[in-house]
Formats: sequence, structure tokens, C-alpha cells
Amino acid sequence: MPPLLASRLALVAALLIVAIGVLGALQPPIVVCGELAKGYAPILAFEFARSVADLHALFGDAPSDCRTTLVAGLNRVNLGDNLLFIPTYGAFLVLSLLALRPRFPQRALVAIACVVIACAFDYAENACLGPLAVNPDLASSWLALLPWATGGKWLLLAVGGALGGSMLGEKPAIRWLATVACALGLVVILLVLALPHVFGRFASVAVGVSWIALLLADVSGARQNRST
Repeated sequence: MPPLLASRLALVAALLIVAIGVLGALQPPIVVCGELAKGYAPILAFEFARSVADLHALFGDAPSDCRTTLVAGLNRVNLGDNLLFIPTYGAFLVLSLLALRPRFPQRALVAIACVVIACAFDYAENACLGPLAVNPDLASSWLALLPWATGGKWLLLAVGGALGGSMLGEKPAIRWLATVACALGLVVILLVLALPHVFGRFASVAVGVSWIALLLADVSGARQNRST
């Protein structure tokens, strides 16, 4: 695919991501039923749950009307994730990396493979979250599988982002800055996976750094290609 087309399509995907975010913000807020740490996004707390106690911090320790509402809200988020967000962010990242492929063919292919597999892990993660929401009072095989799905997703997204950062910028100084920023995101994700209860809330920000860097590269690439 020509870099110009890849950059333009990536920008379209980025706009769709923003639209999905706005749509999500317009939905009723998710209210937790347990004693979840303040400032910890419920969906991230759910992803990084490692024990029944973690689930109870989100769902409460007994069935209730609050839990029923919470389950409905989380299921709505997961449905939107499966149908809209995963394919859209996957397309954005793959297209952004394809735009960089002419200069770094092998590195771009490795990064694209990381993104595609990460999306598969994301679907596996959601497959675990559904049954856990139905019964958060029991240590199940779904709870045992969740760390593998979650860890695979975040790690591969961070690796793909770090590789993407190392391909950005025509000038060495800009490429160095992008490489360091995206590599720091990978470091944070490693901390998240090692200590999810401490660093889990920072996962989205850590990966988001590379997404923003790729978005800026798409904008720059579309402008440069338009002027040539």
C-alpha cells in the first residue's frame, strides 16, 4: 500500500477512534459496587483483576442491584470493544506502520505482527471478562486465563509502539525523542504487568504515547506526500 494512502486511511481510523471515545463518554458512567481505589478506571481494574478479592473491589462481595447495573455497563463496554474499538485501533496502528514500511520494511512487519496478535489477545481478554462479570465470587479458569490474555495484549501493543517510535522522524533528534518516549511506554507496561495493582491505572497512558506519536507521523506524512 502506498504511504500516502496508508497515512490518510490511518487518519480516518484515528477520527473513528475519537468518535468511539465520544460515544463512550455519552453513555451512563460506570459505578463500582466495591471499594475500588479512587481514580482507578473500572475497566482497567477489571482487566487487571488477579483474585476474587480484586473482583469484589469492583463488583462488591454479594449480589445486588448495583452489581446488576455494573455488569450491564461492563458488558456494554465489552460489546463496543469487540465490534468497534478493537478493529478500529487495530486498523489505525497497522495503517500507520504500513506508512512507515518503505523506510523500515522488516521492523514495520514485526510491529504489524505485534499489533495483529495483540488484537487477538484483546478478544481473548474480553472472552474472559464476560463470564467473570456473571460470577465474580468464584476463582475460575477464566480468572486464571485473564492475566495471560491481558498481559499478551498490553505487552505486544507496547512492543509494537516502541518499534513504531524507532521508525519516526526524518531528523535523528526527532527519531531519538520518539524512540525514547515510546520505549518508556514499554517500560511502564512492564511495570504494569509486574505490579498491576500499583501501576495498572497507567497502562492506557503508557501505550497512548506511541499512538499519539504515530498519529503525528500520519499527519506529517499526509502533508509531505500531498506537497510532492
